[in-house]
Amino acid sequence: MLPSVSILLLTFQGEKYLKETLPAIAAQNYNGRVEILAIDSGSTDQSVNLLHCYGANVFVISQSEFGHGKTRNLAVKKASGEIVVFLSQDACPVGTCWLQKAVSVLENQDVGAAFARQLPRPNATPLERFFHDTMYGPKSRLVSPLRRGKTNRPFTREEIFFSNVCSMARRDVCLRFPFNESIVMSEDQFFARDLLCHGLGIAYAAQVKVLHSHSYDLKTLFQRNFDSGASITHLTQSEPWRDLRKAAQFVGKEVRYLYKRKNWRTLLLLPFYEVTRFSALFLGAQHKRLPRRWLRKLSQHHHFWTEN
Repeated sequence: MLPSVSILLLTFQGEKYLKETLPAIAAQNYNGRVEILAIDSGSTDQSVNLLHCYGANVFVISQSEFGHGKTRNLAVKKASGEIVVFLSQDACPVGTCWLQKAVSVLENQDVGAAFARQLPRPNATPLERFFHDTMYGPKSRLVSPLRRGKTNRPFTREEIFFSNVCSMARRDVCLRFPFNESIVMSEDQFFARDLLCHGLGIAYAAQVKVLHSHSYDLKTLFQRNFDSGASITHLTQSEPWRDLRKAAQFVGKEVRYLYKRKNWRTLLLLPFYEVTRFSALFLGAQHKRLPRRWLRKLSQHHHFWTEN
C-alpha cells in the first residue's frame, strides 16, 4: 500500500500561479491518499478560493506571522500524511507521475529528504537559465554522511545544497528535525545540514521535475541575496578564500555561457547584476552591525526584522 501524502503549499497572492499548479497536482497518477494543505498569509486575490476548489485544507495567518521555517513547521504539524511534499505556489509539477516519483525516492531508508529538479520557464532570462542548468542538472545524486568516513571536516555548501521549492521527506523526520525559525531564509539548507549531521542522506532527484524560475529586478535581487547572506553566515565553516574562488568560477562560467549564446545585452548587464548580488550577500553577512531600521529596508521580509 502506498504511503499517504500531504502536499504543503505556502501561499500569498498566488492566484496567477495556482491556476497552473493546482490542476497539475490534481492530474497526478497516485493510488495512495493525498491531501493538499495550504498556509495562506492573508491573500486578497482568489488564492484561497482556488485552493478550496481543489479540496485543500487552508489555514490563514497574517503576513507578520509568516516565516520560512516557522510556517513550514506549522504546516508539518497540521499535515496528516506519512510523506510531506513541500511545493512553492509558483512551482508547477511536470508530468502526471511527478508525485509517484517523489515518493519513491524516500523508499531508500538512508535518505532523510530529497529535492527536485527545477526547470526554467519558457520566459526565463538567460541568467536564470544558466543558474538552473548549473544548479539543477540532469543527473541525480546522493550526499551520504557515511562518505565522510571518520573525518570531522564540516560539510561544504555544495553538500548541503537543498531547495524547498519542491522537496520531500517523511513527516516524522520533519518533526524530529524542525526547520530553523531564527533565520530569515535558507531554512532548507540548515535542514539538510541537520539531517546529514545526524546520519541521514540528502538526495537530489533529477527525475522529479517542476517548472520554476524568476525574473528579478535589481531591487528584488538585492533583497533576496541580502536575506540569503544574513542566513548562511554561520551555515558552514568554509574559508573566505574558497568562497571567493567559487564565486569567481561561477561568474566566469556565466560569461562563457552568455558569450557562447551571443547574449550581448545580458553580457552588458551582467556587471550590474553581479555587483548587486555580491554586495547584498556581503551586507547580509554583516547584518548584525547594521541598524534595525536598515534591515527592514534592505530585506524582502521586513516583518522578520520587526519580530526578531
